[in-house]
Order: sequence, then C-alpha cells, then structure tokens
Amino acid sequence: MADPAPFRSLRHRRLAILVAALAAVTALACWGAYRWAEAEARAALTLNGDQRLGLYASSIRNAVGRYDYLPFLVARDHEVLDLLDAPSETRRDAVNRRLETANAAAGSAALYVVDRSGLALAASNWADPAQSFVGQTYDFRPYFRQAVESGSGRYFGIGVTTGLPGYFLSHAVQRGEALIGVAVVKIDLEPLQRDWTAGGERVLVTDENGIVFLSSHADWKYHALRPLADAVKARLAQTRQYDRSDPAPLGLRDGPPAENGARQVSLPDPLAHGARHAYLMQELPLPEFGWTIRFLSDLEPVKAQAAGAAVLTAMGILLLAAALALGWQRRQTLRLQHEARVTLERRVEERTAELLTANRVLREAQEELVQAGKLAALGQMSAALAHEINQPLAAIRTFVASTRLLAERGETTMVRDNLAMIGDLAERMAVLSGHLKDFARKGPARVEAVPVARAMDRALALLAPRLREEEVQVEQSIPPDARVRGDAVRLEQVFVNLLRNAADAMAECDERRLTLSAVRTVEGWEIRIRDTGTGIAEAHQFQLFDPFFTTKEVGQGLGLGLSLSYGIVRDFGGTLRAENNPDGGACFVIQLPEAQ
Repeated sequence: MADPAPFRSLRHRRLAILVAALAAVTALACWGAYRWAEAEARAALTLNGDQRLGLYASSIRNAVGRYDYLPFLVARDHEVLDLLDAPSETRRDAVNRRLETANAAAGSAALYVVDRSGLALAASNWADPAQSFVGQTYDFRPYFRQAVESGSGRYFGIGVTTGLPGYFLSHAVQRGEALIGVAVVKIDLEPLQRDWTAGGERVLVTDENGIVFLSSHADWKYHALRPLADAVKARLAQTRQYDRSDPAPLGLRDGPPAENGARQVSLPDPLAHGARHAYLMQELPLPEFGWTIRFLSDLEPVKAQAAGAAVLTAMGILLLAAALALGWQRRQTLRLQHEARVTLERRVEERTAELLTANRVLREAQEELVQAGKLAALGQMSAALAHEINQPLAAIRTFVASTRLLAERGETTMVRDNLAMIGDLAERMAVLSGHLKDFARKGPARVEAVPVARAMDRALALLAPRLREEEVQVEQSIPPDARVRGDAVRLEQVFVNLLRNAADAMAECDERRLTLSAVRTVEGWEIRIRDTGTGIAEAHQFQLFDPFFTTKEVGQGLGLGLSLSYGIVRDFGGTLRAENNPDGGACFVIQLPEAQ
C-alpha cells in the first residue's frame, strides 16, 4: 500500500500555491481599484470645487456691484458740493440727513464724505455719537489716497471708528478740475460670510498679502496663510487695515500638487490636538479687487471612497474564489436538499391534513356542544312548557264535548263560536311548538341581519311559563330598527341562557324585575340584560365565562351556558361582558356589529 504522506505533502503544496496566487491577484486588483477610485473621486472633487469657486466669486461681485454707483452719485450731489466748498452747520445737517436716507434705501453699512484733508464732514450715522464718522480723520486710509490720486479707490479693512469690518468704495468729489473731497460707501460683507457658513463648505478670501479676511470658518479670519514680512507688518500697522492686530500664521502646509492647478494642503485640526487635516485647495483670482478666493475640499471622503473600492474589489475576488471553491459542494448538496425538501413537504402535507381534520373535529364538537346546551335548556324548560300546552289541550277537550252537544241540538251559532275558540287554542299550541322546534334545530350558523326585538321576544316566549310562575316583571325597551349581524337561532340561545341565569339569580329575591334594552353605539348595538338578583361575587368576576364553571348546586347546571354564549357572540364579531349594577343585581352587556 502506498504511503499517503507524499500525497498529503503534494496537496498542501498545491493549496499553498493557490493561496499565494490568490493573495497576489487580490493585492494587485485592490491597488488598481484604489488608484482608479481615488482618481475618479479627485476629478469629481476638482470639478465641484471649480463650480463652487465660480459661484462664490459671483456672489462677491454681486455683493459689491450693488453699491459701486453710490460714491459717484454722492460726488455729484449739489448739497454735498456746497458743503465741501463752504462747510456750515446748516449744510452739514442737510447732508447728514440726505446721506442717512440714501444709505437706508441702498442697504449699505455707511455713507459719508470727507474733505480734501481727510476730515469727515457728514455721514449717514451722524445720529449715533458712539459710531458717527463725523469729525474723524481718514487721510491714512488707502481708499482716500487712491481717490485723491486716481479718482476712485477700493479697500477692505476694519473700521477704526466702529471696529467692524467692511469693504470701502471711494470716489473723488471735484468742482471743475479742483479736488474738494471724497465720497465713500462702506459695504458690510458679513451676511455673505454667514451664507457661506450655513452652506457648510470651506471657503476663504485673502488679500494681496495672503491674509484671510473673509471665511466660512470664523477661526481662520485675520490669519495669514504664511508668515508676513516685516515691511508688510509695518504697512498694515500704518494703514490700520486690520485695526492694529498682527495676523498670525494660519498653519497652512503645502502638499503635493494635483491636477488643474489644485494642490493638496493641510491645516491643524481644531478637534484633535496636534493632528492635521488634509484638503484639496483650489484658487481663483479676483483681479478687480486684488483678492484670491480659495476653496478647500475635504480629502477624507476621497480616501474613504478609494478604500471602499479596494475593499469591495477584495471582497468580490474572495467571493468569486469562494463561489468557485464551493461550486462542486453545491452540486452535491442540491440533491440532498431536494430529497430533504420532498420529505419536508410530505410531512407538512401530512401535518396540514391532520390539523384540518382536528379543526373539523373541533368545530363539530363545538356545534355538538352548542346543540347540547340548547337541548339542556329545553330539558329544564320542558316541565313548564308541558304545563303551558296542557292548559289549551284541556280547554280543547271541553270545547269538543260541548260542541258535540250543541250540534245535536242544532245550535249552529254556538258551534261556530266553540270551533273558533278551539282554533285559537290550537294556534297558541302551534306557536309554542314552533318556537321549540326552531330553538332545538341543529344546523350550521348563517350570518344574516337579525332583528334584536324579535329574537328577544322568542326567547321570552320560551321562558314565559317560568317568568309568569315566578312573577318576574319584564321591562323591555328595544328599538324596532335594532338589527345586528349574526344567526337568529344562536342569538336566541344566548338570550335564553342569559334570561335563565337572571331568573336563577332572582329566585330568592323579593323584587324580581328584568330590564331589557338596546342602544346604538359607534361599534354597533349594545344590548343590556339587567336583573335585581344577588349580583356577581368579586371572586367570580374572572371565571364567569370559563367552561364548566357554575355557582349552582349539583344537578342544576353544567356551567356551559355562559361559555357557549361568549363563544357565539365572539363568532358574530361581538363581545360579552358582565358587571354589577350600582343599585344591586347584575347586568350582562352584549356588543354586536350593526347589520347593514
């Protein structure tokens, strides 16, 4: 016999080669998927950044362009020219009010005029002593010098009077060829930044020195992208562009360049001490302002997308390998599964047949139990009903004997009267026997519209001898239009069971009164059977409808009446409950759906 050791060793070597080849293919495919997904994600990120830069640039141009006409109009106003030519309190007051009205109508931050020395003579905020520009000197501001030298100027800075940032547009005021002053409008760009912040994106605007003065992140404002030279710091201190603040470096670090002029950068992560976060930064110059708008895209989703693609690729390869490896096992197990399924289906069919048989037997037993309950009730009522029928039988015999004598005498009129009386008595006996026959008949329940009053009357007719013998007073107030969905015979059986129980409860009471009523509710009709008996003991409240539970003596009942009644009412889609009356006695409440 050959030694199996060499075969096991060969099998292990082949398995190791297959595993190594699978690992190499998986690693190569994952690397390719990662690079491809990363390139696609970066391209989509760059395209989105270009589009967002265009939108943000348009929003800046629109925000400034709304007000660039104001300095020109103010410079042409005759009252402003008169004030700059010959300042006076009257002219100053008139121009203050005129600028206040124009500023409110335009929605700008402030509107003011300065003379050729840089002294503000009138301003829209003249009425606010703490913020008023009137009397302030602005000759050191670049926008003033630009207007003096070239006729107009524009400049972003923090207000030296208000401490609030804004963008200033200026225009020279001339009388003929002579410069007599400068008109200035201040534009508030803070609403623009609030919109950027609400958008949840990372955008910042820098001046010619690389200082961030507009940003969607407040922590980045008034920081320099890179350390400033001493000359730049001195010039900023002189112009007070950022109100004597020394813009600290933002901590931006350049990374490798990307496509389309973008480059990867990193910034300190405020949520992780000492850690940095990588972004893709794209730039768009705004030459008319001397600014540059930058958009930062988070690179974490790019890495996550690329890693996800690599993981999916690895999973796909491994799943494919697993599918190939398990293919032959599946062919083997399909046959076993088919055999097991056939066996299981056969067992399910057998079990289903057994359940159907058991269900049919249970339903037949329930119907037999209902029939037994009816026959038991008939047995207990038989004596009283026999007495009720014997009375008309005895009267009929008497009328027959007298009729024979009257006939022999030829008294035809009295003979007809006696025959009429005999017919009435026979009709009465037929009605009683008809009730008994309908009540005792056995057959499947059929759902129909059952008049409640008629069913109650038939139940009372079956119990009439006992109720009359025991002097039970019956008060009935059931509307003739009360119709419920159910089976007439079974509903009569429910009424008979409840009426018999009520009569049993009042057997030892001085006052015996049954109150029968029906009222319409949202659910249908509520039928109440109230008695003046002993009521329901608290210990029996939760056992009333249990099969074979009874409080009667042995031989007086099987304890099935209420249980059967509960099941019948439930089959009709209704409910049956018992409660005690406040003034004594018990009340059984039947809730049944109304028949349409």
